[in-house]
Amino acid sequence: MSGDLSNVERLRMLHAVWRRGSLAAAAEVLHVTPSAISQQLTKLEREAGTGLLVRHGRGVRLTPAGLLLAQRSERVLAELRGARADLDSLTGETTGVVEIGAIPSAVHTFITPALTGLAVRYPGIEARLHEVEPEESLPALTDGVFDVVVVESWENLPLTRPPNTRWTVLRDDAATIVLPAGHRLAGADSIRAEDLADEIWVAWARRTLANAWIRQTLRERGIEPTVRHTVSGFGTQFAVVAGLGAVTIVPGMATTIAPPTVVCGPLEPVLHRQLYAVQPQGETRPAVAECVAALVEAARSWGTEGS
Repeated sequence: MSGDLSNVERLRMLHAVWRRGSLAAAAEVLHVTPSAISQQLTKLEREAGTGLLVRHGRGVRLTPAGLLLAQRSERVLAELRGARADLDSLTGETTGVVEIGAIPSAVHTFITPALTGLAVRYPGIEARLHEVEPEESLPALTDGVFDVVVVESWENLPLTRPPNTRWTVLRDDAATIVLPAGHRLAGADSIRAEDLADEIWVAWARRTLANAWIRQTLRERGIEPTVRHTVSGFGTQFAVVAGLGAVTIVPGMATTIAPPTVVCGPLEPVLHRQLYAVQPQGETRPAVAECVAALVEAARSWGTEGS
């Protein structure tokens, strides 16, 4: 990281520490190291002429001056978003960089065609796509790292909505069971999780919301799953299912990249999730609005081509 950051970026770091509660958590959201944040906030302290952080056990806490500046930074960052929108409107053209965070299954399906079409209609928009899970993307959105994020909210594990955010419905999806191609239930019209109670399961990496979701879904059906494998990425999960004889549950949209070595079937009873595009409540930049509109159009039309 460059040592020549602006005070605006340092304020963004201070805001993230305040919201996340620690240097480590803020660093994870901002994709920098805790030491980098510490160095930049030391420079901010010199600019402010007072201490902003004090050591508290293994973490840090904000001083009264730090808390005041962090609270003010929220307004500063909101004003900057508004200023960017005003500057964009002066040109009469829809241009600018839009940082997008999105869940993997949306990237695999409708987001890429959405952004392809957007680039044709608005060549002045530079859309930057980052694959990221909701537990990371939503905090990063409130800290100004992303302009819009695409998230999933399962009906049995709904997301908590951060304040001052606007949620736009994209589409519905349902959970799907994934089995090795030679599994005894491979030809079933639908599959009950209870019929797989004694199977070995593969789930997303530990300490992720997706890992918690699959465990909760199975426990709600009276199963204490034997999760022997934890990996990231649907392609990797499918490889484990096919190669190691495990089973798993994934969003239906994820099965578009499933290889012929696995079989996918609807989970019974049906379990739904809703996909959303989320942006800050005060976001008014035309480039962001057009990006969200493109996501909505692509999401709602995905899967209907040729039907």
